[in-house]
Formats: sequence, structure tokens, C-alpha cells
Amino acid sequence: MLMGMTPDNAGDTGGNPAAERTALVVGGTGGIGGAISQAFARRGDRVVATALTAAEISAARHDERLAGVDIEQLDIRDDDMVAALVGSLGGLDVLVNSAGVSASPADFTVEGFARSIDINLVGVARVCFAAHPLLVASRGCIVNVGSMMSFRGSATGPAYAAAKGGVGQLTKSLAAAWSPEVRVNAVAPGWIRTPLTEHLQHDELVDTRVVSRTPAGRWGEPDEVAVAALFLSDPTSTFVNGVMLPADGGYLAT
Repeated sequence: MLMGMTPDNAGDTGGNPAAERTALVVGGTGGIGGAISQAFARRGDRVVATALTAAEISAARHDERLAGVDIEQLDIRDDDMVAALVGSLGGLDVLVNSAGVSASPADFTVEGFARSIDINLVGVARVCFAAHPLLVASRGCIVNVGSMMSFRGSATGPAYAAAKGGVGQLTKSLAAAWSPEVRVNAVAPGWIRTPLTEHLQHDELVDTRVVSRTPAGRWGEPDEVAVAALFLSDPTSTFVNGVMLPADGGYLAT
């Protein structure tokens, strides 16, 4: 570090660690997204989390774990909804893009492929572009949620893998384009225990393969991904930019 420069003035992006920040967690009521929302709220940030359907919003507003988190409806495929929500915030320090759809047999159809790309990749870009002016004003940061499939292919989800690979390149590209005003990073979860993976956890063959291949010897927990997101968004991590940080128990290392 150069003489006289500290993490508070060395190209700071991410806001003032002593002040309350505003964090928008898109898809912030699900397994991983919900854990990220909770983590930011525990840190004392103002948190706005989004969900897609009215039913999801109702459930989230009755979830004690999300107490103190503002819940809003958002379809990241809708330009007007995205613009309206971002415009209502007044200011923004951290954007987390956690909304998405999982791999499915529909990935092998043109319609399903296009839908996955629209939600998992274009939707991320849509929110990033809308939030950019607010993040420039606050010298804030973005944390995208990628996947192990950001690094490797998927025999069961080609659309999902293509989209998550795109999230990795989008993250690097925006980091290059928007720095030093806005830092852009991503976290890549491994096999995490969430409602979406519950059926796989109870599949003996899948569970055995996951645990045997993961050096940590177990599935991950949503809170362990949230810790990585907190690190990437922390005002002291000013020189971490354009990276995709695996939170996978070492899965990708094997």
C-alpha cells in the first residue's frame, strides 16, 4: 500500500463502514438470498429484498428470520418494474443479484433455454444497469451470485450453465468498465442445503457423490455463502474486484 493510503481512502468503493448502508438483495427471500438478506440486516444495514410472487412475499413477511427486512415484488424480466424499484430506494450502497431459476429438462428446449438466459443472465444485467447511477453516487458495489456451473458445463442444465458462465463474464466486464467508482464481484456457491436442493439431498446416489467429491465432506449451508457475500461487499475489501469467489467447500479444487 502506498504511504498515507489506508483501506478508507485507497480507491474506496463500498461506502462508509460506520454508517448504515442500503442493500438491495434481488431474490432475497429464498435459501441463499434469504441468508444474505439476514446477514446484511444483522450487520445493521437497511435491507430491501425482492421476491417474484405475491405468495413468496406473504411468506417472507411472516418469516421471523427476515424481520426488519423490507420485502418488495420484482420480476427482473420487466424493465419498468426494475426501474421503479431502483428509483424508489433513494440511495444504494450494495446490490446483490441472487434471483434465478434452476436447471431443468426445459434447458434442452429453445423456449426453456431462452427463459433461463433471460432470468439468470439478462435479468442480472438489467438490474445492474438500472442501479449503476445510484452505486456511482455512493461508490458502492455489486455482488452477483454465480454457480459452480460458471466454471464448468452441466449435462443436465445447459441453459443454466451457459447463463451462469455469462454471469462470470458479466461480472468481470462490469468490474473493468465501472471501476473505480463501482466494484463488481461474484460468489459461486457449491452444493448448498436449500429448499431447491432438498430433493437432491434425499437422493442417496447424489448425496454420496456430492459429499465424496467435496473436500469439506458435507453440503454447505446458506449462511456460509452469505459470509462470502459480506466479505465481497465490505468497505475494507477495496482491492478485491472482478473476481468470482467459490463458496463450495473445495468442490472445484478436486
